[in-house]
Amino acid sequence: MAVDTHIFRVANRTGLAKGRTPLAVEKGFAQARPPGVLKDAHHWLILHGRYVCQARRPRCAACAIADLCDFRSRQAA
Repeated sequence: MAVDTHIFRVANRTGLAKGRTPLAVEKGFAQARPPGVLKDAHHWLILHGRYVCQARRPRCAACAIADLCDFRSRQAA
């Protein structure tokens, strides 16, 4: 899975595949996810990062996976 800025941000915020570099995140996805879902997951994560989990002002209230995400707890700390 190619890791762009949107996927990198969403993966680290949600804990799907944490890493300091895009390569580390890519390896995390390869180890943790079945290969059949990676193609669709790639597009879903890009769109989620582009329109919901935005860099400067994430729309956590509109997020479908907010209950699975640890970004809000890190913001409060």
